[in-house]
Amino acid sequence: MAKDSRLDGRSRSRVWAVTGATLLGAALGEWTHMPAGALLGGMLVSLVAALTLSVHVPVPRSLLLGGQAVLGAALCSSFQPSAWSALAEHWPVALVNVVGVVAIGQGVALLFSWLGGVDIRTATIGLMPGGASAMMVLSEELGADSRLVALFQYLRLGVVILVAAAVGRWMGGGSDTQVATAAALPGAPSSLLAWGSTALVAVVGGVAGTWLKLPAGVFLGPLLLGIPFTALDIPVGAWPPGVLALSLWVLGVRVGSHFDEAAVRELKRVALSALGAVMAMVGGCLLLAWLWSSVGGVDLLTTYFATSPGGADSVLAIALETRASLSLVVAVQVGRLLLVFLVAPMFMRRLSTRFQGSSDSR
Repeated sequence: MAKDSRLDGRSRSRVWAVTGATLLGAALGEWTHMPAGALLGGMLVSLVAALTLSVHVPVPRSLLLGGQAVLGAALCSSFQPSAWSALAEHWPVALVNVVGVVAIGQGVALLFSWLGGVDIRTATIGLMPGGASAMMVLSEELGADSRLVALFQYLRLGVVILVAAAVGRWMGGGSDTQVATAAALPGAPSSLLAWGSTALVAVVGGVAGTWLKLPAGVFLGPLLLGIPFTALDIPVGAWPPGVLALSLWVLGVRVGSHFDEAAVRELKRVALSALGAVMAMVGGCLLLAWLWSSVGGVDLLTTYFATSPGGADSVLAIALETRASLSLVVAVQVGRLLLVFLVAPMFMRRLSTRFQGSSDSR
């Protein structure tokens, strides 16, 4: 029994050590001024620890939900009245790109299923650019391989975050608007007033988003609730120093910790082709962004973040610290998330029925 206690103590020590290392990685990311540096630093350290040491940083559900709500409320501060005119001007092409990103994901899934020997349901759900957690639940409901779906979804998230951070560092420069500070909000309100109103929007919006069963409701609820307030010059979007960075660390560690050495080893038959499929998705969306920028006259940085294939919270966190037009990025990312949430279950049930029917006929 004493031996087991020593082993448990050693395991806890390793978890605490890795947790501290992820915090240092997040601090280093912030210090080097990487876009969403806390998210990227925490994700990379937790990923390395998960794959090499089989140590995963536990992220309590309450902390994860809190981090999503903080980010959703913080994004509101980047919306100015002038942003709406740009959104009104470009909404038709933005809508086309919402559908285009989903179509690229479906096309890559069909090709991956044919070349990689993975059934179409697993490939489609695994590569669908929607909420990773929602896709994993849907995979279990429709009989897809949930292990592969989890691997594909979090591999997609990891690659997208790394590429988006590199693009943001290369093209982004500094943000035109200071975010998450009371002084940057309309009227320069007191810090206590700005923090209080932002916290209220985060709590009420998070509860409402969950109650309405929105995709990523704890994240989308505060965002959708707070944006109209910005048009009324109500101070929303400021947090005390360090709160936003801590939330980004939580989101990054969650992504990195989902990679497991045993699962990757077990699924190595498709891991390389899955990485190729994810890179094809990123490349296809980059081409879509270039076409939008060329035809629509929108800067390439904005169109890249807008068409980047998820996750919405991570991509928006990175875009928040660049010169991208956040109104367009949010419109396309949230629009795609809602489209996937509304259409994917119905589409996959029909696909599953057709798949089952063809199997029975054989």
